[in-house]
Amino acid sequence: MIKEDQRIIPARLKEARLVRGLSINELASRVGLSKQAISQYELGENEPKPSTMMGIIRELDFPKSFFYKTYEEHIIGNTFFRASAAVTKKNKEIQYNKSKLAGYIYDYLQKYIEFPELNLPDLSSFDQTDWDDDSIELLSENVRQFWGLGENPINNIVNLMERNGIVVFSIDMESLKVDAFCQSRKGRPYIFLGNDKESAARRQFDAAHEIGHRLMHNHIHNQDILSREEFKIIEHQANRFASALLLPAEAFAKTVTSTKLIHFIELKKYWKVSIAAMLYRAQELGIIDQSRYTSLLKQMTIHKMRSKEPFDDVITVPKPILLNKGIKMLLQDNFKNEVQIINESGVPREFIEMLCTMDKGSLKLKEIEPTLRLIVNNQKDA
Repeated sequence: MIKEDQRIIPARLKEARLVRGLSINELASRVGLSKQAISQYELGENEPKPSTMMGIIRELDFPKSFFYKTYEEHIIGNTFFRASAAVTKKNKEIQYNKSKLAGYIYDYLQKYIEFPELNLPDLSSFDQTDWDDDSIELLSENVRQFWGLGENPINNIVNLMERNGIVVFSIDMESLKVDAFCQSRKGRPYIFLGNDKESAARRQFDAAHEIGHRLMHNHIHNQDILSREEFKIIEHQANRFASALLLPAEAFAKTVTSTKLIHFIELKKYWKVSIAAMLYRAQELGIIDQSRYTSLLKQMTIHKMRSKEPFDDVITVPKPILLNKGIKMLLQDNFKNEVQIINESGVPREFIEMLCTMDKGSLKLKEIEPTLRLIVNNQKDA
């Protein structure tokens, strides 16, 4: 319950505005206030009147409870974005603030539900500030052994991560320039996978790439201060790890019995990895030389496979399931209803549904239709 004299939390105003992708000027214009007024509210220098606050809440379309909640901050260190250099600061800002909502949902759910414990290998034997290709290959072997994968394909990397205590969210990136991102959190890592590219192979690689960042780059606390060259190095390292994890060197080499493009197309069904990634891995391991690699990429271009590969619409895209199950558990036997989950977490319905991989409209409170009872009068007319 929100007390009448309770004050808003200024940080919540800014978070909600940034999630909606609005500048201070844009929000001020929409609610009929000055830029200075909104700025003062966000800085805590002034308190909006109740009527003003209601106008802001309606415009931002967040539960009223959100603006009065004190949440525990769990994000530590850096947020690694798997994105092109052209991604805007605004888009990163939107995704970062969405990730805060994800944390609020998870914190709410874990009050009632016990999630799998974090299960990552001990990396103390590795020099975590100096990763070369050999040490990355060794790391991937270590992870595969620790998780009991042997040399088998990883058919569903999202399920694998969730079983080992990594929290995974599906998220609308609103930009084709962002594929995924990860964060270090107190207790466990969060990995966010974009919904915008419906490709199982792409999602497998994105997820493995983010695991690589979590394991190798925890010592980097601010990605933004890296030079372009330093950023390229850590991206190469995460890519190498993803390739090695998904396509273990010896096992993958044994399956490459031809260097024809049609063979790699067939291998995609087995390894659940993109054709382009397999070609790169084959060249990386010396299975094919640079000339053959270039020739195969040209063939992919001729057959228009670079943007959409064969089987992209056939192989099922792996999706997170644990948070979805958590919400359903709360709704079972009316332990919580939809309105309680939204108001108690403070997170808008649309974001709970998206981040917990629920169908749109799942958290709409179901209307209960009035029931009628047939009354039979057995008395005879007088």
